Amino acid sequence: MILSTIFGIVMTVIGVNETAVAGYKIITTAGNIQEKKEQERLKASIHEESQQILKDIIREAEKQ
Repeated sequence: MILSTIFGIVMTVIGVNETAVAGYKIITTAGNIQEKKEQERLKASIHEESQQILKDIIREAEKQ
């Protein structure tokens, strides 16, 4: 997010041409990919935790 802001300021000062716009799109896309990977890691973590909770519940039920 910070990188795209800095890049936007630089584009404003220097001027916008096709190369700068393409560079901005690449940076934005890379940021979106990173966010997507973080979301997938979060989903995987939640899934893993829920599986562990279910295993613990089953083990407790077996003891009783």
